[in-house]
Amino acid sequence: MEFLSMLPTTTTGAVLTELGAPLVIIEGIRLPELKKGQVLVEVHYAGLCHSQLKEARGDRGEDHYLPHMLGHEGTGTVLCVGPGVKKVLAGDQVVLGWIKGEGLDAMGTEYVGPNGDVINAGGVTTFSRHTVVSENRVVKLPPNTPMDLAVLYGCALPTGAGIVFNEIEIETTSAVVIFGLGGIGLSALVAAKTYAPKILVGIDIEDSKLQLAKKLGATHVINAADTDAIEAVRGLTETEGADFVVEASGLAKIIEQGFQMTRRNGGQLVFATHPKQGDMIELDP
Repeated sequence: MEFLSMLPTTTTGAVLTELGAPLVIIEGIRLPELKKGQVLVEVHYAGLCHSQLKEARGDRGEDHYLPHMLGHEGTGTVLCVGPGVKKVLAGDQVVLGWIKGEGLDAMGTEYVGPNGDVINAGGVTTFSRHTVVSENRVVKLPPNTPMDLAVLYGCALPTGAGIVFNEIEIETTSAVVIFGLGGIGLSALVAAKTYAPKILVGIDIEDSKLQLAKKLGATHVINAADTDAIEAVRGLTETEGADFVVEASGLAKIIEQGFQMTRRNGGQLVFATHPKQGDMIELDP
């Protein structure tokens, strides 16, 4: 086991103890001894993905693991590596993310709170000063990349850009729509721009995000708060509809609209996340 001197034995974390309630800051959480495939990281920055908000609010349904840690995107410094870890060494600066990569797939972690209660965690969490993560959820920080911006490599960039690079096949004649311009949507838009599609539309309800989408390469932007987005897309595509729609809002009603603005007989809709539990998607077959 390789480690840096003066390893911490406890940490402070923001813990989900009750669905729909604020996270609880707990000090004195005991760090467990590393098992095979685990890495101890000092967290420097953590991102807040909307899926984590859904989990905390109870939108994903019953939670059998309370209390538990949250957070699946961040950056930090490796303090210690457990048996079998070869991907990183103590002292390495790293990105933490939810997508499984190379390396051992270690089990989840059980921390012990100051009162002796178990605090659960999965393969990666980031809402704490220190975290024990699986080797396959860690990658070395890219050279010359600030740690605050590198948080985006943990979720937003690989999720949004990954849809474009891995799930759809954009051509220069394509009409592409990105619906929802948060971190994932903007990442998808930037990736789509690299294919130089004929039409690249960004849709949101915030003008500031629409302006940013234009700067990042959108050929058209639509404010869905004051414009019929479906009709607008049909107008831009001569009533045909878009070849590809990437839906990044996580709302059932927006997914339904995404289907309606997708070209029949060959168009494709990909949604980056799912709506909260119980929200049904209605489609006209």
